[in-house]
Amino acid sequence: MITYRQISPRDREYAGEKVLRNKVLRVPLGLTLSEQDLQGEDTQVHLAAVDERGQVVGCVLVAFPENGAKIRQIAIEEGYRGRGIGTQLMKSAEQVVRDRTIGSVSLHARLASRSFFEKLGYSAASEVFTEVTIPHINMEKCLVPPVKNV
Repeated sequence: MITYRQISPRDREYAGEKVLRNKVLRVPLGLTLSEQDLQGEDTQVHLAAVDERGQVVGCVLVAFPENGAKIRQIAIEEGYRGRGIGTQLMKSAEQVVRDRTIGSVSLHARLASRSFFEKLGYSAASEVFTEVTIPHINMEKCLVPPVKNV
């Protein structure tokens, strides 16, 4: 059973979140999660998916730069992919953004993950660019329903 909760860098699960992010997002690229990567995380929202053993098996971070919202990182443990954990984390992240009355959210998607985000309603908002050594694309989603003219 997976439980979803908001955590902070002061919580026990934060160490597991960092291990997961490093394992999924950095090690395959020959990189390591650095202290620079972790700067400012105390002001960001951390959402975690935790299994019955208390292990963090999924996470998403949301930053709030200049009155906006940006999904910073999302990582799912390989053996847990395809179970809807990423979708649930993204929906929770979008609700956090809505709760702050911010009408849209952006993210830098790895090209390999583009279709995942498109299925969630995100649209490309840039040309392809390189970030952490691999191709990415900026994507955005409007979280405010369109006003219907009556």
